[in-house]
Parts: sequence; structure tokens; C-alpha cells
Amino acid sequence: MNWKKYKALPTAEKRNESYYIVGLDLGNDSSGIAFYNLALGTPEVIDLSGGYGKPSIPTVMQYIAESKEWVFGEYAVLNRGAGTELTLGALIERLGNFDYIDVDRRSLSVASLLALFIKELLGNVRSINPKAEIVGIVATVPAYFSEQAHEELQRAFKLAGYEKELIALVPDRECVLAHYYKNAPPLAQRVLLLDFGARELRGGLYHVEPSGKITSLSSLFSGDISVAKINNNIADFFEDFVRRQVGNGKPLSFTQARQLHEHVVAFTHQHRDMLFQKNIQAKPIKMYFNFCYPPFQQTVTHEQVTQLIRPYKRRLESFVQDVLEKSISNAPVSHGDVDVVLCVGGGFEMQWAKEAIGNLFATAQLHHYKNAKMVFCEGAAIVAARALGIEEAGTNLPLQDAHQLTCDIGLASGSNFLPIVERNAFWWQSHAPKLVLVNHEINGELDLFLCKRERSGEVTNVATVRLSGLPTRPKGTTRLEVGLSFASNEEAVLTVRDMGFGEMFPRVEYEAEFNIKLD
Repeated sequence: MNWKKYKALPTAEKRNESYYIVGLDLGNDSSGIAFYNLALGTPEVIDLSGGYGKPSIPTVMQYIAESKEWVFGEYAVLNRGAGTELTLGALIERLGNFDYIDVDRRSLSVASLLALFIKELLGNVRSINPKAEIVGIVATVPAYFSEQAHEELQRAFKLAGYEKELIALVPDRECVLAHYYKNAPPLAQRVLLLDFGARELRGGLYHVEPSGKITSLSSLFSGDISVAKINNNIADFFEDFVRRQVGNGKPLSFTQARQLHEHVVAFTHQHRDMLFQKNIQAKPIKMYFNFCYPPFQQTVTHEQVTQLIRPYKRRLESFVQDVLEKSISNAPVSHGDVDVVLCVGGGFEMQWAKEAIGNLFATAQLHHYKNAKMVFCEGAAIVAARALGIEEAGTNLPLQDAHQLTCDIGLASGSNFLPIVERNAFWWQSHAPKLVLVNHEINGELDLFLCKRERSGEVTNVATVRLSGLPTRPKGTTRLEVGLSFASNEEAVLTVRDMGFGEMFPRVEYEAEFNIKLD
């Protein structure tokens, strides 16, 4: 049913138990799904594992050429057949590039492949009720998702047959806050949200008012620390063990090395958590490597694990400091100023990460969510229920992130516009400079027009800067490097350098810098 039609139904009719309001978290590493229990007024997770392990499943799909069928989730990660199967993962991070992947001599778009995965996920609703009818879906997306990525994901839902049920794609942080404040009345608080995910570590600092209004004070992310990087480090650690045991020290062939690596990656997926159990501090653990011949047992000590995680612990602490320092708050924010810390993401399932955050925020309320995927999808189900009029509005969403630019900023000349920093970029990021070829004669001076281009396409002037002291050159021979950096979300620095033009017009030592106030 179209979600708009469902929203217009009388309240009593909406409570029909065959109607399902769904929250979906499509993660780059794993995915989860929840539905809003209309009878109890609360979200509930749908266990995709069949009762075993974590209720989320890996966002992985595999094509088996022999049978021409697809398998999904854990089966796709662990299945090793004749070696002709095609295993696909990390599809979410490829959205926005309009990529295609060759599958059995066919070129399929990433959106169409994700459509198969979405269809498989949502099919689990019928495992609860064979007569289930999905009437509304909210799916989470990363806060930094580009417009192109949004477009591709929406197309994936359309291809899966759920275009009319999709209410919105909502940033995951808003789903976490909706989840937390469902049962916690809004107070005047500073909330730090940390998402230790497969791809990166994300952090946001928010000011919550008793009215329920939430303001974003800070929003950062870092690819230097992620579950994937830690997994790769552990896989290298395991692979080093194995290489010393197999082959009698002889070099492995390319095929042997590839097969060994695949086995180690699967072993890491199954056993990573064992390395970070708290009791390893007192008692070493023994790991059994049964995928090689001859199989062998290896003891791993607390000292070895400490050495593995030490660089990541330092990066985590440094990242938290950056989140607090790069705030748009009028006053500096210290660790003691934070009232609530919400920790989500697979990284916080590791004991060392929990302890590191606990040491940094001794006075704050700490909330570590055991399974982050469930928080995301339950929060998405709450947002969906509010959008459909089932639950009263809670916190004032969506958030306006003052750390992201809402327009393109660049140079304009007549009807031409060259973006230097594009919309949705974060001001604190490094932005690559652009090369500009001036299409007219220069006689020592040049005016540059720094402009904003809104989503509608309207271009308005921000500042006009005059470059003085440029060398005299004929038309089309002045090449400049123009860069833009930001001191804050309201202050920019425009830098211009001469780059020369071939041997006839060599580069000169010319550089100009302009401080610009952004409205």
C-alpha cells in the first residue's frame, strides 16, 4: 500500500495487525531490519539469523554460476564452492558513482544488485506474518551521502518493488537520537554520538533543548580508524601465524596465497571477537586453525592483543578530541561538558573501545549499544511511525548540520561557474585546489568573483577580489591555482597562485590570500 494512503486511514483502521511499518538499515558491512509493533507501540527487531548469533546479516551477496542463483548474508561470506562464484560486498559505498558490475557476462548496476538484497531483506517480514503488508519504510543512510547516492538508493527501492512504500531516506544519526529520546524525555543536554563503523569512525556533538529541538554542534568522520582496518590488521596477524606453519617455509604460489588469504578473512570474520574478550587479560586464548593442513593450535596473549590495538586506541582518543574542538559552540567544549555519550557501531563491541570511552568521559551517561544495527533500524521504525501519525512527534528532526555546506562555492565568469568546494562537503575537510585558465589578456590586474550556487542553480556573489601584480600575458596564457579553505563554517580563506603556462610563460612567485566572510 502507498504510505500516503495508509497515513490517511482512520486511526482505528491503521492498527490492523497485517500492516507493517519497517525500519531498514542498509550498512556497508551489515544490515538489519525492524518493524513497529502497532499493538505495543514499540519497535521490534526481526532476527535475520534464524535465532543464531547477531540478528543482523552481512551486506554481502554471492552469485553461483553453476545454479544461476543468488545467496545472501552469512552464507555468501562463508560459502566456498568451486571458485567460480562471485561474491559482492561493500555495495553501499559504491552508490553515487553509477557503477556497473559484470555478473555472468551481464553488466548489472549497483542499484539493481542492491534491489535484490533489499527484496531479500524485506521478504523476512512475511516470516512474522504471511499476510503482512508493508505500508511504510524508512531506510537509514550515512549523513555524508551525496545526492547521487540518494538517487541510486531510491532507484534500488523502485527496482525492488517498494517505491511507493519508501517514506524517506533518513541520516542514521537521526535514527539513533530518535531511538534514545523515545523513552528519555528531552533535557538541556550536550550529547556526543560516536559511530564506530566498518568503513570509518563518525562523531557528532549535539545540543538538546527541553522542547525537543536538537542542534548539531560538530560533525566529523575519519577513515583512519574503522572496523575494516582493524579486521585487516587482525587478518594479517593470523596470516603470519599460518604462513609460518604451512609450506615448510617455502614461498606460496599465487593460487595458494589467494586461497590462504580467503580462508584467513573468513576465519577473522568468525573469531575476531575472541581476541577482545575481557578475560584474555588474565588468561591467554588458544585458537585452532583448522582450514590448513596440517591443522595447528596457536596461543594468543594479552600483550599481543594490546600491541594490535594500541594505535587504534590512540586514534580513537585523538578523534574524540577533534570532535569537541571543531565545534561551532560559542565556548570551548571539554570532556566534562558532555552529558550523554551514545556509542554505536561494531567497533564498540570490542572491550578496549568501551574502556577507552569510559576513561575519557567519567562523569557522562554512557550508553553502549550491543548491536548497533538494531539501534539504527529500530530508530528508523520510530521515525517511520511518526511520519505516518502512529507515534507522536518527539525530538525536532531533521537536524541541520552547520558543518556541511548547503551550496557550491566557486568562481563565476559570465554564465560559467567553476565549483571549488561542492555542496554537502564538510568545511573542516581539505579541499583540493582547482586550476583556472584565464581567457583574456592580463595587464597586471585581474578580478575574481567568488560566488555561491544554490541547489536551484541560482548564483550569487560572495566576494570580489582583485589580484594585483600579476605578470602581463596574452589571452589564454595565465594559469592560476585557486584554493579555498575554511577557518569555520562562516569564514573562508581564498588562496591564488600563479602556475605559469609552458616554457614561454614560466611560473612566477606570485601568491595572494584573502579572508572572506560567508553569509
